[in-house]
Amino acid sequence: MHTLIFLFIGVNIGSALCSMSEAAILSLPLIRARILFDQKQKNSRDLLYLKEHIADVISSIVLINNAVNIAGSIFIGQHVAKIFGDHLLGVAAMVMTFSIIIIGEIIPKRIGEHYKIGISLLIAKPLKWLTLIFHPVVTFLTAVTSPFIRHHQFPRVTEEEIRMMLKWGKDAGTVETDEELLCNRVFKLNDLRAFQIMKPIEQIYALPAGKTLRELRQQIIASRYSRIAVYDKDPRDFVGMVQQRVLLREIAEDHYDLKVSDLMTKPIFVNWFTRSDELLEKFLIYNQHLFIVQDTRGRDVGLVTMEDVLEELFGEIYDEKDVMTPPGEGGASNPKDGGRTPSGADSDKIPGQRPSPDDHDSA
Repeated sequence: MHTLIFLFIGVNIGSALCSMSEAAILSLPLIRARILFDQKQKNSRDLLYLKEHIADVISSIVLINNAVNIAGSIFIGQHVAKIFGDHLLGVAAMVMTFSIIIIGEIIPKRIGEHYKIGISLLIAKPLKWLTLIFHPVVTFLTAVTSPFIRHHQFPRVTEEEIRMMLKWGKDAGTVETDEELLCNRVFKLNDLRAFQIMKPIEQIYALPAGKTLRELRQQIIASRYSRIAVYDKDPRDFVGMVQQRVLLREIAEDHYDLKVSDLMTKPIFVNWFTRSDELLEKFLIYNQHLFIVQDTRGRDVGLVTMEDVLEELFGEIYDEKDVMTPPGEGGASNPKDGGRTPSGADSDKIPGQRPSPDDHDSA
């Protein structure tokens, strides 16, 4: 009789441990295991190993759990038949089934899911050893079942999952609204191309390379833009870029006979299909805030600045040179709406309309 009681308790405890371990390991996200590992929690290395080999772990747990339930039920049935006779085998089977479902499955799985972090760290080391011990059996079963399973390599974390986690975090109050918005804009940045954020060439302010500072003095002084494109004969063909501060410095030193071409720097060209995140990297690499955008035929089609890229992340960026029109006074309240001027860091603005070579006040 004592043996029967010990078998009954042992089978339920064994089944409960397997079910609780399975629920805890499965419900713990891989990212949480990585965080615990980075925090150097005890047994976190073993836990991370289990999450990275989750298929072998679950197979090992299922093997042990079924072995305990089946073997235990057989031995319990034998002892019941020996002690009480065969006529109570049905009752014993019913009691055993009910106890395994309640005590060995439902209750421990709920406990495992609720306390998944603590339980996962607690069982990580012994479960790792059990997985290694049962590895040959699991490998054999995997080889037998592989013809019936299609193997697909899925990414562990997708962009959609991260977006959904951010949304859940915002709903739960652990992620601020502006943080979620910024992260979503970072993902969007990878999808935007240069031609989608550039200023079209028809709307770009530029200076003629062949004119002197004396001829352009008033326009340079009145300019709101720190970096200005330069063209030669064709207003649609840029040959360089000049900084306003350089022009002002030469004017202050009375070097009026210098031409714009004497002070301009070589432009940097980018393809109009260049991604926005690549543009940002190029701005940092070349230490430049303004690129000329070309189409696939090498024709200039517009300009893109660092501020154009940053505004995709942070929204419209204004400085002391941006004139805000109060709502209700005619015109848009946003100076960059309608004829918006792309700009780079440090107010690298480009006006909404490009002047002709003979009329620079049209900007």
